[in-house]
Formats: sequence, C-alpha cells, structure tokens
Amino acid sequence: MLMTMDVGNTNIKFGLWRGDQMAGNWRLSTRGDVSGDELGLVVDGALRLAGFSFGQVGDLIIASVVPPLRPAVERFSSRYLGRTPIFVEGWSQSAMRLEYSNPREVGSDRVVASLAAWRRYRRSLIVLDFGTATTFDCVSSEGDYLGGAIAPGFRLSAEALFRRASMLPKMESFYAPERALCKDTLSGLNAGLVLGYTGLVEGLVRRLSAEMDPVPLTVATGGLAYLFAAQTDVISEVLPDLTMEGLKIIYDEKKW
Repeated sequence: MLMTMDVGNTNIKFGLWRGDQMAGNWRLSTRGDVSGDELGLVVDGALRLAGFSFGQVGDLIIASVVPPLRPAVERFSSRYLGRTPIFVEGWSQSAMRLEYSNPREVGSDRVVASLAAWRRYRRSLIVLDFGTATTFDCVSSEGDYLGGAIAPGFRLSAEALFRRASMLPKMESFYAPERALCKDTLSGLNAGLVLGYTGLVEGLVRRLSAEMDPVPLTVATGGLAYLFAAQTDVISEVLPDLTMEGLKIIYDEKKW
C-alpha cells in the first residue's frame, strides 16, 4: 500500500491507498518539536485502529511546507516503514508545468492539489485551499499552473482578532448568522468573520475569473471548505482529499 502525507503548518494529513482507492485518511496537529518516534507511535495507533499495520506500507510520498519537520519525517519513515520517503517539490515535479516567475516559491501542496483538480475536470480552474493560509490557485484549460493569490487563513484571522481585542470572547466553532446586522456580540463576530471572509473569497474568485479565459470552475479543499461552500455560489464543489490524490498521481507516474 502507498502512504501519502501532506505536512502543513496547522495539520499533518496522511492517507493509505489500496490500489486506486483510499483505504483511510487521518489528520494530526502539527507541532514544530515533534520527533520521528512520536510520529511513529501516533501513526501506528491510527493504522492499528483501522485494521492496518506498518508492514503493509510499501512507499511514502510527501508534500511538505514545513522544512524544519523534514528530519522527523525522514526518521519516522526510515525507522517505522523501512523506506526512504519521497519528497515532492513543486518546482521539480514534472506532472504540471509552472508558469510562475520563481517556481521555487510555489508550495508543493498548491501544485499537487491543482494537479489533482485538473486531472478530474481537465478545464480551466480555480482551486481554493482553506488552510493556515487560504490559497487561490489558477490552472489553465491545458493543465498549466498559472499562479494565484494568497490570503491570511480564516482561523489565523480570527485568532489575531481575539489576541488583540481583550473584551471579545475567543470562539472555537463558527457559524453563518442569518443576518449581518446583529444584536449580540457572538452573532456579530460570526457575521464579521464568516460572512466577511465569504466576501473576501467571492471578491477574489470573481477578480481571478475575470483575468482567466475561458471562465474557470472553482473548487475548494481544506478543513473549512464546507463552511464557506455553503455560504456562496462561487464554489462549485468541495474535494477534501485533493492533496492526497495529487500525490498518488505523481507517485504512479513517477514524476517527482
């Protein structure tokens, strides 16, 4: 079986593939001081609960935007899987052509998710990824990565507000209120955060769409994708496993 791993600033996501089907996927919180052994123990527990074991894993392919965690991931792979991990870099993979001024600046997760979305639709696309940052990645109808926009992530924006405004309550969950004109603080926060962030998403999607020809389809991925897809008609579909799918494509075609 193939293990795919997306090492992000907020979460480490990993999936296990049996042939072309994902047999399971899991999400861990990212910690800058995590060790390879800690990763091994946590991943081992997750696999065992799902009825799998390290002995079933043949290879590990990774997209990472957290370089300091590379030694821990390498130790995890070598000690627990007995494999040298395959790290995919956006600039060096050959599955998608990058039309970017400096390809080394593009995160591998952005390229991998864009590749997976284009292989699904094979048309002009905007791929939204709601992560630590919210990224808007544009793909041509020919399958070339065109670039895009980067905004502060929703939770990052909310946390900054709570840290700097001492009288506002910190919220752990969010919802879209029925009205923007609210008469209590909790509803007002949700209106400003959820509805306001939806406005950011809609505005950027519309501006990017106006600069692309033909008009793109917009799809979303990431932890909060469902929340915002429910608030707007600019998002056509939520695809939660795009990065995992892109890594599988690159592994199968040996284009890392």
